[in-house]
Amino acid sequence: MALAIVGGSFLSAFLQVLFDRMATPEFLTLFRKRKADDELLKKLKMNLLAVGAVLDDAENKEISNQAVKEWLEELHELVYQADDLLDEINTEALRVKVETEYQSSTSFMVSASTYISSFSNQFFKRIMPEIEKVVISLDGFIQQINPLGLQVVESKIQSCRLPSTSLVDENTVCGRDVDKEKIIQMLLSEDEKRDSVTVVPIVGQGGIGKTTLVQLVYNDKRVKNHFTTKAWVCVSEAYDATKITKELLKELEISFSDSGEGLNSLQLKLQLGLTDKRFVLVLDDVWNRDYDDWDTLKMLLKGGSEGSKIIVTTRVNRIALMMGEKMSIHHLDLISEEDPWSLFEKHAFGDKDNENWRELEVIGKKLVNKCEGLPLAVKTIAGLLRSRGMVEEWEDILRNDIWNQTRNPNGILPALRLSYMHLSSHLKRCFAYCSVFHKGLWF
Repeated sequence: MALAIVGGSFLSAFLQVLFDRMATPEFLTLFRKRKADDELLKKLKMNLLAVGAVLDDAENKEISNQAVKEWLEELHELVYQADDLLDEINTEALRVKVETEYQSSTSFMVSASTYISSFSNQFFKRIMPEIEKVVISLDGFIQQINPLGLQVVESKIQSCRLPSTSLVDENTVCGRDVDKEKIIQMLLSEDEKRDSVTVVPIVGQGGIGKTTLVQLVYNDKRVKNHFTTKAWVCVSEAYDATKITKELLKELEISFSDSGEGLNSLQLKLQLGLTDKRFVLVLDDVWNRDYDDWDTLKMLLKGGSEGSKIIVTTRVNRIALMMGEKMSIHHLDLISEEDPWSLFEKHAFGDKDNENWRELEVIGKKLVNKCEGLPLAVKTIAGLLRSRGMVEEWEDILRNDIWNQTRNPNGILPALRLSYMHLSSHLKRCFAYCSVFHKGLWF
């Protein structure tokens, strides 16, 4: 998901990397006695600052403006060129520092100093014309800012979302009482086929609230009292049998060697630890369609006593059919018309003392309608607006062109794109870095 959101739009975050590189002591020392070259580097920095000042606005407008999108894409390539050149300069600066320190400790100070100076001169003759080309190209990008209607906008901050766990604040959940009761009754009932373990798959599109629903069920007193053992594992896209087994062992408080045991030994311990126990296990966010992987895992869990249950959440109906019986699948629908507003209120308004509350309520209801009944979208937008009490700030979110884009059902929610666009520069950079790792990876 992260790559889909970031695309070519994390330039505002990436520019800070270049500025940091140009501010290192070694970098500054290298240019101390090279006035002309130093002036060119300052010009490069000023040009980067000029385009950087309008990047937030450009990232917003590229969604609906093809010219801005192309401007950003071409700028992206140019910034990468600048990064490569600055990286070379930084390497040269470190080389000069190391060799200068070395020659100062030897008896060949004069000859060594001459050699270093000669080598650096050759380096600058090669690299500075390339820097000048980038500066000239940036001048062209700056000249296009006004014709494209790009403006300086204030960067905003939004907190990051945590990975899924079994914890939930029930007071902030709306519209899932019926679903919750249905799942709980399925867990507490006996399987007609008398299988020791029954699988209960919960299927629904991303952001609809599958994980939240299971959190409510998992923490219900009736479920806690009915099962002797409980465990929660976030499986995610990258299926890893060893990781899943270890997570289950940790949840069940079964001791094992984290580095010295093979998968077979770990699975035997899991199987033994669950034998004759009535358990409920949650496998959250399952994407793997390989039946053999699932069959192997299910075999380990067969030793549980009658009435044991496995809850699976997935977006894919085929996976639900593979893992459980058709009769046990629970399809999660959008929440009803009244519930999204209740959810929005709980997350957007800490209280109703804001003098603009009535105006914000009108705007808020329009935003809720744009979320199309998806709890994650409602909660994300509400969280984004919670620290913003000005009517103009809410209207800015409401009028954003991103709401008018045709959305792929499996694509990124407009609300999530908006939350990314309102991150501060350093958090965008962090987000972009994290996008290279697969979903669900634990550090």
